[in-house]
Amino acid sequence: MEPFFVLAALALLETSRATQDPVPVEAQPAEPETWEFSGSAYYSHPPDSDVRLTTILYGDRGPLHLELRYGYEDTDTGSLFVGRNIEFGEDVQVGATPMIGVVAGNTDGIAPGLELDVGWKRLAFYTEAEYLFDMNDSHDDFIYSWSTLMYGFTDWLSAGVVTERSRLVDTGLSMQRGLALEVRREHVGLSLYAYNLDSDDFYAVVSLGFSP
Repeated sequence: MEPFFVLAALALLETSRATQDPVPVEAQPAEPETWEFSGSAYYSHPPDSDVRLTTILYGDRGPLHLELRYGYEDTDTGSLFVGRNIEFGEDVQVGATPMIGVVAGNTDGIAPGLELDVGWKRLAFYTEAEYLFDMNDSHDDFIYSWSTLMYGFTDWLSAGVVTERSRLVDTGLSMQRGLALEVRREHVGLSLYAYNLDSDDFYAVVSLGFSP
C-alpha cells in the first residue's frame, strides 16, 4: 500500500501547486474592446452664407473608427465615414485615421478622407481633410479641410490658429484663416474660432464637444 500512498501524496501536492500558481499572462483571455463615443456641434453664420449648424458623432472600438456628420459637406446633407485608427510615436505622438465616406442629401458623393493629430510637448496640430467626388456633377468636386495649431497654456486652456476650406462659406477667400481659443473641463469642451479678422468677411464659429 505504501506506493499508493506515495503516489496519492504527490498527486495532491501537484494539484495544490497548480491551484496556487497564477495563470500566465499570455494564457489569460484578452479583455473585450468596448465602444467609446464622442461628439461635437458647430454653429456659425458666415457673411453672404446661410446659418451653419454642423454636428459630428464619433464611435471608436479599437482600430475601428466611425463618424456620422450632418451639415458638414452641404446643408441638409449627411455623411457616414468608416476608418482605421493608427497611433505611433513617443516624444512626438501621432494619430492618423484614413477614412472613406458616403455623402447623401443636397449633395451626393463619395469622399475619401484623412484625420491627423500630432502632439509634441504643449503643441498640438490637428487636421482633417476630404476630397468629395460629386456623383451628380464632377465640376462640383471639392476639397474640404479644417486645421488647428494650438498651444496648451494649462491642462484646460489652449489657444492658437485655425484654417478652414468649406463650400458652405462664401467669401472672396478660398481658405478662411483665424484665431482659436479652446477651453476643456473634464468631458466637455467649449471652443471659439474667429475667422478673417482683418477683413469684411469676418465670422465666428462656436463649438461644443463632449468626449469620454
